[in-house]
Parts: sequence; C-alpha cells; structure tokens
Amino acid sequence: MDRELTVVEIIGLGIRSEEDASKFYGSLSKKIQNELVRAKYEGLAREEEQHRRMLVGLYQKMTGEKNPPVIPGNPATAEGGGAPLISESIEELLQYAIEREREACEFYRRLAPKMSEPTSRRTIEYLADIERGHEGLIRSELEAYQRDKNWYADKPDIQLVGP
Repeated sequence: MDRELTVVEIIGLGIRSEEDASKFYGSLSKKIQNELVRAKYEGLAREEEQHRRMLVGLYQKMTGEKNPPVIPGNPATAEGGGAPLISESIEELLQYAIEREREACEFYRRLAPKMSEPTSRRTIEYLADIERGHEGLIRSELEAYQRDKNWYADKPDIQLVGP
C-alpha cells in the first residue's frame, strides 16, 4: 500500500476481519461432530460478531455514517495475512486460527495508540486482549486435538452446559 491508512479505514478493515473470523469459526464448527467442542466454536463465531458490532459502533461514532464501510480488495485480511485457509484438516485450521488471532491482537495493539478518544482507545485495547485470549484458547484446543483426535469426531453422551 502506498500510503498509511487513516484510523477510519483501519476500523473498516477491523470490521471486515471480524466478519471473516465469525464466518471462519462458524464454518469450523460444522466440521466438528462433538457437540461440546462444536459449541465452543459456535460461541467464538458469535463473539467475533460482537466484536464486529463494537467496531461498527466506533465507526459510526467517528464518522456519523449509519452503515459501515465496504472494504474491497487487498489485503485479504485486516491484519495483512494471506487468504483464508480452505482445508479439511482440523489441525491445519486450528493452526491457521492461532496465527489469525495473534495477528488480530497485534493489529489492535498497533491501532490503540492512534485512537485520540479514551473510550475508543480502551475499546481497541479490550479487543486486543480478547484476541490474545482467543489465541490461547485455540492453542489449548490444538493440544487437546493432537492428544485425542477422536474427541472431535465423537458424539459423547454428555449434556452441554454453558456457552
């Protein structure tokens, strides 16, 4: 890119990134038969959608515009990463998710100091912290998957409690 993006453009990229993340986790959840594990990824998809709504609210507050921007073209992700991974391998998908969550955390960490309004800055810092937490969660899931791949494939006779 030839020029530095404005904060509003960066927020727009963040909105697109959160949309992509929500779709990714929703798609990943459909590959998992274990209801307990599937619910975790469905919850992540909902959480990323909440992040999108937070950023849309920030965008609207900053610009006064009702609708969020449409961000076409490159980079393929807001963090500047590659195109979304298409794979049937749960392990590859989890490794991809770890990298994307790490990139999202760094993306928000770089954005936070550019926010002049304190509430906006705290919102972006909060998102960075949440994405870092997602990275840790997915790392734990990858380790669990590597220990027992059948756990993801089984449909245990366990009642689901909580999100």
